[in-house]
Amino acid sequence: MSRHRITLLMTRPEAGSRAFVAALPDVVTQSCDVLMSPLIDIQPVTADVPEFEAAIFTSAHGVAHGPQALGRPAFCLGHATTRAAGQAGWQARQVGQDAETLVTALTAQHPAGRMVHFSGTHTRGDVADRLQAVGLAVGCVAVYDQVLLPLSDAAQNRLKETDPVIVPLFSPRSALHFSEGAQFTAPLYLGAISAAAAANCAHVEHVALQIAGNPDRGAMIEVVRKLLTRALSA
Repeated sequence: MSRHRITLLMTRPEAGSRAFVAALPDVVTQSCDVLMSPLIDIQPVTADVPEFEAAIFTSAHGVAHGPQALGRPAFCLGHATTRAAGQAGWQARQVGQDAETLVTALTAQHPAGRMVHFSGTHTRGDVADRLQAVGLAVGCVAVYDQVLLPLSDAAQNRLKETDPVIVPLFSPRSALHFSEGAQFTAPLYLGAISAAAAANCAHVEHVALQIAGNPDRGAMIEVVRKLLTRALSA
């Protein structure tokens, strides 16, 4: 068993990082020092919102920075986004776990009326364009920006030590940003929320790279647990 000090480096926006850490099992939080170094800051964007009958949300940030619900329907990606939309007053329905399954589900359901995808400035999946291509009335309005941040001094210093660091990466963009900015001597145990995120950090020297079975919190918690087991046995 490892006698190293293991660090869990959280790179999500701070609120998301704290919520994720709070959901971790005790075996993780008791075995790791948690270090917060958000690589992305969520900032609201002023946007003109057209008339619409239903919303599409692929992130809880879209819910937080989007328009008032007024009891309207919302088609949501993933459990956390669906829960956030429901709490905000939308008639929230989960219709996918990723952009591919969301587009497939809405194509099959073919809802009537105009929909708007309330997104970030940086998006993946071309949700609105792909739904327009199958005849649905869909627009896209960016209501928040994902501003890149450098690793904190504390994170940079920790990565230059020799004890293991577990790094969950929750988007392809943050994975790429980490891989471009990290200078390290520590053994890295990388967790990726998707194959696309994994591809963006695969060239970084690592001991282990684990991809989540689903792009959600529960699967990423399992990724961290598996990486911890690897680190403890090293």
